[in-house]
Amino acid sequence: MKRKPFVPFKLPLSEDVVNQMRFLRELIEANKAMVEYQTMLRHSKLHPRFLLRPIMLKEAVQSTKIEGTQVTLDEVMETEAQSRKANSDVREALNYYEALVAGMNALKEISISTRLFKQLHRILLSNDVRGSHRSPGEFRRVQNFLGPEGCTIETAAYIPPEPHLVNEYMSNLEKYIHEPNDDYDELVRVAIIHAQFETIHPFLDGNGRIGRILIPLYLYSKGVIDYPNFFVSDVLERDKHKYYRYLNDTRYKGDWTQWIQFFLQCVHLQAKQNVRLIQKVNDLYEEDLEKASALVNSHNIRTVVNVMFQHPIFTANMMAELTGLPEATVRRYLNRFEEQQLIFSDGRMRSKTYYYYNLLDQLR
Repeated sequence: MKRKPFVPFKLPLSEDVVNQMRFLRELIEANKAMVEYQTMLRHSKLHPRFLLRPIMLKEAVQSTKIEGTQVTLDEVMETEAQSRKANSDVREALNYYEALVAGMNALKEISISTRLFKQLHRILLSNDVRGSHRSPGEFRRVQNFLGPEGCTIETAAYIPPEPHLVNEYMSNLEKYIHEPNDDYDELVRVAIIHAQFETIHPFLDGNGRIGRILIPLYLYSKGVIDYPNFFVSDVLERDKHKYYRYLNDTRYKGDWTQWIQFFLQCVHLQAKQNVRLIQKVNDLYEEDLEKASALVNSHNIRTVVNVMFQHPIFTANMMAELTGLPEATVRRYLNRFEEQQLIFSDGRMRSKTYYYYNLLDQLR
């Protein structure tokens, strides 16, 4: 018997679909952890914008890993620092980062919408990466299916809705984002929104990554977080088979409660992980700013250290451009830092690349 494409619920979900009592404890813990994370950011010694970039790059690496791309944070940062041509895996991660940045900036002018999804998708599949020929920036017009490599539609784990229904379901999702008409907490809503986006699977490729970009953008747009810098891909990547299974159970078993409970656990774990990271980075910033100031007596040192926290892999030329200082001055500072092992280099005579391992070790 031929398998048919799935026909999803439309949002909002009816009250009998979700048992809120089953995840009440997880919801309380997730919200407490999110408040703690936001409080830590607001009182951080280091301005959140200085840490935003490396955390976003880490998210780009983790989210593309879920899709099977093999790339490290160091490789992505080295490619940027050395201004060299990115290989396909690095380019995928950089595209994800650029889509994140574009989404963050776009929210100043437009709301989360079909227009925004298509704009981000176009960026995600640009620069000849895997899937770049699969209608970037356009909803699919053909049937797709999900499953292990080599599977057919008959053996697929999931068959999304028929293509002629995509616009209808995406319009319903967009309406829910702006007019939810239910009494759920925003963390529960974003779990529902992410799952529904993945269920619709509106694009031929890149749906997982766009769906994960949607999480921080939604929370930011609703004022749950001050910056669009809360990412769950790190936690999801560790449990990716559970992640896929629970998403599928919302479809074929109607088990939304299990999925929401799992998502809230991920939010809690990620928020606590972020709190620990911010605390360690704060301590590191204070400690290494003091070391750097003792090594070089200049009021410019704070500016140099701030750039190191945004770009922990860098060149002298890059540092000069970002600080506005003369390159000869920058090289003098960096030589002193390297002598005292505050930073390390690859040892090249020309176009030397520097590594601020104290921060990289915290981010990895």
